[in-house]
Parts: sequence; C-alpha cells; structure tokens
Amino acid sequence: MEETITVLLIDDQAIIGESIRRMLAPEKDIKYHFCSDPTKAFHAAKDCNPTVILQDLVMPEMEGLTLLRFLRFKNSPTVDTPVIVLSSKEDPVIKAKAFELGANDYLVKLPDRVELIARVRYHSKAYNNLIKRKEAEGLLKAENERQSKYILQVDKVSAAAVSVEQDKFDPDCLNEVAAREDELGKLATIFTNMVASVKAREKELTVANTQLEALLQAYGRFVPREYLKFLHKQSITEVELGDHVSKVMAVMFSDLRSFTTISQGMTPKENFDFVNAYLKRVSPEIRNHNGFIVKYLGDGMMAVFPDGSDDAIQAGIAKLKQVEEYNKKRVFEGRKPVAVGIGVHVGHMMVGMVGEANRMQGDAFSDNVNLTSRLEGLTKFYGVSFLISEQGIENLSNPSQYQLRFLDRAIVKGRTEAIAVYEVLDAEVEEMRVLKIKTQPNFDRAIEHYREGDFPGAKEYLERMLETNPDDKTALLYFDRVKQLIESGKPKDWQGVWTFTEK
Repeated sequence: MEETITVLLIDDQAIIGESIRRMLAPEKDIKYHFCSDPTKAFHAAKDCNPTVILQDLVMPEMEGLTLLRFLRFKNSPTVDTPVIVLSSKEDPVIKAKAFELGANDYLVKLPDRVELIARVRYHSKAYNNLIKRKEAEGLLKAENERQSKYILQVDKVSAAAVSVEQDKFDPDCLNEVAAREDELGKLATIFTNMVASVKAREKELTVANTQLEALLQAYGRFVPREYLKFLHKQSITEVELGDHVSKVMAVMFSDLRSFTTISQGMTPKENFDFVNAYLKRVSPEIRNHNGFIVKYLGDGMMAVFPDGSDDAIQAGIAKLKQVEEYNKKRVFEGRKPVAVGIGVHVGHMMVGMVGEANRMQGDAFSDNVNLTSRLEGLTKFYGVSFLISEQGIENLSNPSQYQLRFLDRAIVKGRTEAIAVYEVLDAEVEEMRVLKIKTQPNFDRAIEHYREGDFPGAKEYLERMLETNPDDKTALLYFDRVKQLIESGKPKDWQGVWTFTEK
C-alpha cells in the first residue's frame, strides 16, 4: 500500500502556488496544500501534517530564513519535516545558510516538474521512514523494558527452584512474583509449571533479539560495516555526532557524464532504476579494494581509501571495466552507452559523522576533498575517464605497473596553485588505449614544446597525433588551445600552466 504524500507550499505568490499545484496534480498519491501567509504556516502544517514543506525565501510578511528557524524549533511539530527551500536564484551563500538552519534541499523556482516530484517523493519517503523508525524504536524500547523486568522476576523463580533443591526456600521470596496476573504470577504459586513458562519467555526473547538484529542490519545499509570499522565502532548504536578520523587518505570522486540529458526521457522511477542499476554494478568495487563509500551524490559518489592510492587506482580501473561491460549490454539493448568520470587524489582529511541529533550522515572535509571533486570535473574537459593527481601517483607503491599519461599542469577553479594531472590509461577501452600509447611520444613532444611556449612546434606534433588517432579528445583540446595561443601570442608570464574558470 502506497503512503500518501502531503506537500505544503508556503509562498506569498498565488501564481507560484497555482504553478506548483499544476505540477503535482497528475500525481494521485500527492496531496497539495498552499499557505500564502508565512505567519500562519504553523497552523497550516498542523492542519495538513505535511511529509514535505516547500518554502519560499522572499516573502513580505516574514523573511524566509526566519521562518526556517521557526520550522526547526526543537518543540515545533515541523522540526523533522523535510524542507525544500525555493529561491529565485542560485545563491551559494543563501543556500549554505539555509542548509545550516536545517533545510533539506534547495531549488531555484520554478523548478522542473520531474525534478520537483522526484525530490518531493525522496524526502517524503525519508520522512515517513523516520516516523516509522521512531515508532519502532519506541515500541522496541518499551518491550525491552518490559522484558527486562520480566527476566528479573524469572530469575527470582529460578533462584527459588534452586533453593527448593537446597531446602532453603523462603515462601516470602516470591510474594512480588505471585502478585502478577500472568503466567509467571501463576507459576509463583503453581511452581511445577515454572520450566515451561521460562522456556516460553526465552523464545520471546529470541524473537525480540532476532528483530533487533534485523533492525541493526537495516541500519547497516545506511552506515556500512566498513565505515563503523573505520570509526572504531562495534555497532551502529555506538556512533555519535562528531565521531571522525583524521589522516592522510586517498579520496575518489566519480560521476556519470550527461546524466541530465539521459534522464530527460525517463520517468522518475526510471531515473531511480537507472541510477541504482549503475551504482549496483560499480559500488562493490570500492569495497573489493579496501575502500568505503562516504556518500552517494545523486548519480555519483565520494569514496575514501584509508590505505592510499594503490587501492583507489585499482578500484577506479575495476569500476570502469564494470562500466565497459554495462555499456556492451546497453548497446545490445539499443540504448546509449554511459560515460563516467573519476578523479583520485591523496592528502590529509577528516572523515566522520555530521548533521544534527535526529539526522546524521557520513562526510569528509578538507581542501584535498574539494580538489578531488574539481579533478573529477576536469575529466569532461580533457575527454578522459580517469584522472589522478601527482600526489596520488607519488603515493603509489609501484607507479611503473600502471600506464599513466601526463596531461597538464592546471589551476582548477577556486585554487591558485597548479596541480599536475595524469590520465590512467589502464582504465581505457582497449582500442583507444593502444592508440594513445602509440601516439604518446608525439604527445610528450607536443607537451614539451607547449610548456616552453613553442606553440607552432606543439601544433606540429599534435597534428601528427591526430592523423593516427583523430578521436583523442585531449589532443583536440590542446590543438584548439595552441591555435588560440598562436593567434593571441605567448603570454608574458607563461609557465605552461592552464587556468580553468569552470568546474
């Protein structure tokens, strides 16, 4: 039975309310409520009990962030209700403040209908699961307390049985047990039935423990065993907000290329099925190579490898081999192949639990994490699948066992220092890998002339490369780059470093 989804929109503009209503109207399991006055938001929420709140940031009666604070008050009925903030523009500062105050999501209005419905369903499902989990935990706690009290009284009966054998039985020792109006109370007076009753209760405890174990296993899908081991925890019940480990590690970011284009022709369910099918194939390779996934990022992921680059590069190669096999299946079925970008870097970082008391998740922090994300983003510019930084290569136990191609010294957006970028050719499809290895001498000479500022010389070697391998996107990128530099002239401060202004 599908659970009803209830959406409450808080926005002073009726036209926005009507637009959102029309977007949600075809979804039969979604109930929609509109509140144009933010000062009445609490009453509206109390009346409709929403599973997700859509909230505007700019309203004349009340500033949006102020309303968000009220919605997240400790004793507010909406303290756990997911809030999707709607804004007229993409403002990183406002977005960060909204998330700091407890927003669960952020959309620029008017959002795409498919995306809106997908997010509404995602957050509503999470909220309904949270409510169920709290109810289950409450019932489990009450049952455990009842069982604990019961066991104490069973022990009294057991001790009484031993005392009978030792001829030390005190009739008054079971007065409290005899006052019970259940089986054990009767057993206190009809002592001969004690064993049967104890066995029945043991069975109940076994069932309760089995249910508890099942619950812990369910939690394990959200916080995997590898993560608990990394945090030096035996059980999910030991994890607390702020638990973390700080050390030098390898970090990997990966992302599906052109996912937005691919997803446009899909229903929300098809989108989720597609992403989950992809992640089901590649995620095990992280665990197979001593890493763990810190978090999923929609169609991508962030993973860390505590033992360094060797595990990370092998996991990346294995992931791309899985993608290659997946693409064979997709092409056979008449569907377009998918492309994946992977970036690996090594550095000091902190990995642990972030969030608040009622909602925690794993995350990693440091400038090295941000740099790795940028490194993964460079794969689309160079037209390659797998990039690794110079620091990542230096961390390898035996770099010579891999086929690595130096691509560039680049400054990514948001940084001022250049990093050396290498392509991992071991992850390339065989035909392209062979061609890249064959043309590498010309590529190395082209890079040498390029870094020395001899752009015509670099162009000559690039032309030789492209005659052999016209599909080498990195060579095409350099060819366009040197043509531009020939026309504009060598910069005065040229050091062979390229600055990217886009992510």
